[in-house]
Amino acid sequence: MSVIPRSLARASARAPLTRPTFRSDKRKSLRRCPAALHEEIVRHAARRGTPLTISELYKFGKRALATPARTRLQSAQWLHGELPVRLAHRARELGELPYGLADMPSVREVREMYQNSFCDIVESSPPQDAADEEKFSEILGRIRTRHDDVVKLIAKGVIELKEFCGKGTTDLEIRSFLDRFYMSRIGIRVLMSHHLALGGGQPGMAGVINNACRPADLIEQAIQATRSLSYQHYGESATVELRGNTSLEFPYIDAHLYLCLFELLKNSLRATVETHRDAAELPPVRVIVADGKEDVTIKISDEGGGFRRSEMKGVWTYLFTTAKLPAKQLFSLEDRCDRTNRPDPIAGFGYGLPLSRLYARYWGGELGLSSMEGYGTDAYLHLSKLGDKKECLTA
Repeated sequence: MSVIPRSLARASARAPLTRPTFRSDKRKSLRRCPAALHEEIVRHAARRGTPLTISELYKFGKRALATPARTRLQSAQWLHGELPVRLAHRARELGELPYGLADMPSVREVREMYQNSFCDIVESSPPQDAADEEKFSEILGRIRTRHDDVVKLIAKGVIELKEFCGKGTTDLEIRSFLDRFYMSRIGIRVLMSHHLALGGGQPGMAGVINNACRPADLIEQAIQATRSLSYQHYGESATVELRGNTSLEFPYIDAHLYLCLFELLKNSLRATVETHRDAAELPPVRVIVADGKEDVTIKISDEGGGFRRSEMKGVWTYLFTTAKLPAKQLFSLEDRCDRTNRPDPIAGFGYGLPLSRLYARYWGGELGLSSMEGYGTDAYLHLSKLGDKKECLTA
């Protein structure tokens, strides 16, 4: 067990003491017995998840490059105890939501997803060898795919609730639930994806952690993607100037950083084009990368007209969007579109900014906006570069 990061080792050591040993017939009966399933979910939800740091995940992932079979087995054994706890917290909360949100069709669908995923793991035997680990990994792959549309389904559930009783994302209880739920989802997917990527052998990668994450490269990728979108929608695009420490590298999850960059650049380019449609030349969007002792900070500045101070709280509200079509119509259109190449299924529906802030906060970072109405907006994306910030677990 010495090769496991300390917090993983502690959790692995105690997990067998708290996890019951089911007979095969009893395990299979959980899905058919709502009372037994509820009891198991409540029991697991009484425990707290074990937060990890990027450094721990990376060190564990590096060991998988040297001893892949052994490390993947240890990872599977730990996840077999950890994931049911995290899934149980969300499954329980989904059944206790206020204002009747728990009874909305889309939310019920998500709750069933979490219950099924919980059962998939607790009904399986703890992995004991490489063959067991392979089977467990197949279970994780199915769970991850099953949950692909969870963000969108919960958003639909909130829309359904607003039509039912008028309550929406401006309600503090609902907003707090969405923050907790989506933050937890980020963590669950990180753990599953990290395990499935262990021993992959990509240079510089340890699981999903890139030891040499280069913000400038991801910024260039996001610039190319968002400018292409701007040309598709408007027939033109502002240029983007990249300055600062463009050679900076630090351990991070590329996909998390890219999601934030894409959202911020998309917003800046859109605002710039819409504000200066009649101008002879569009003002550029400027991106600066700064390397501090504790944080990597990325500043994105535009001259897109900014927004009123009274709107500041609104931009962090889920489903807040300047799109002309109502959210329900946008979701209907989305269902009929091929979104294979989209970076995020909810992009454009008022989820981009609040979700980006959660991704930044997950590893101890932050996302903030400073706007000058009548001129433009500065976005500050702070990322903890030390890798010592634990996951921001909600329960």
